[in-house]
Amino acid sequence: MNIVYYTGGILGSGRLVFGMSIGNALERRGVSCTYTMVHHSSVSHIADDFKHIKIPFENEHELSPERCRRSVLYKTIRTLKPELLIVNHNWFSPYHFIDELSCKKIYLADYTYDSHFTVPLPEKPLVFRREQYHRVIAIEPFESSIPMERINPLVIRNRDEILSREKALTRLGLDASKPLAFYGFGYQPEHIDRLLKKYSYLEKEYEIVRLPYDVFPAVDYYNAFDLIVCAGGYNNVWEVNYFNKNAIFEPIPMAFSDQSARIEANKTFRFDVNGADQLVDIIMNL
Repeated sequence: MNIVYYTGGILGSGRLVFGMSIGNALERRGVSCTYTMVHHSSVSHIADDFKHIKIPFENEHELSPERCRRSVLYKTIRTLKPELLIVNHNWFSPYHFIDELSCKKIYLADYTYDSHFTVPLPEKPLVFRREQYHRVIAIEPFESSIPMERINPLVIRNRDEILSREKALTRLGLDASKPLAFYGFGYQPEHIDRLLKKYSYLEKEYEIVRLPYDVFPAVDYYNAFDLIVCAGGYNNVWEVNYFNKNAIFEPIPMAFSDQSARIEANKTFRFDVNGADQLVDIIMNL
């Protein structure tokens, strides 16, 4: 099977991690396939264990009905010849050519405002069409005007795949003579100084740990920490939830969603099965 995952997002690692979570789940299941991620991410090096292709972000003019078949996105997907195309977030990018692709298609939706599903253009609005996809799947709990089925959040590792506390402490060179708090604000540089000051009171009780940027994924080391302090992004919240860690969440302003809503959902939602494994079940039965 030839599977292509396409996602938007230029800054940060979040949506690329979704794709890596899927790739890990396919490997766990022993699925015989070629899996390729197509993306625009500025931190693409984190995905080097997988086949991935970084392409330029293209605007509505380049992806218009008249020009979309000359776009890098169109040419890339056509060259890859997927039997299954998984699209996350950027539903509008392949909108004008996706119907001509003969493959199966899945759209993965993480929490976003309903306004995300309508793009105001000068000629007329572009509106999400559910019928362009064989399955439309929410990958976290949220309400939407678009009918969706739902699976659990995607997590990059299963519980038995991360380091034990002893191994994590050893690799990080920590002795844990004092409780350890991990500050996970690595991809919000404009907020770091403010947040370090806001949570400086924790230094009385905890040794504060900030991992270098080249330590990825941070979740591999979660067993070393007694407290996680992080933003309310998808991977932050659902990794903390899945691995049952104590946490303080700090919502960061976002263009397409409100992190406070995800943090609130986390208070009542619990899951034991990795959504990436659930997605593989769906893929195998398409």
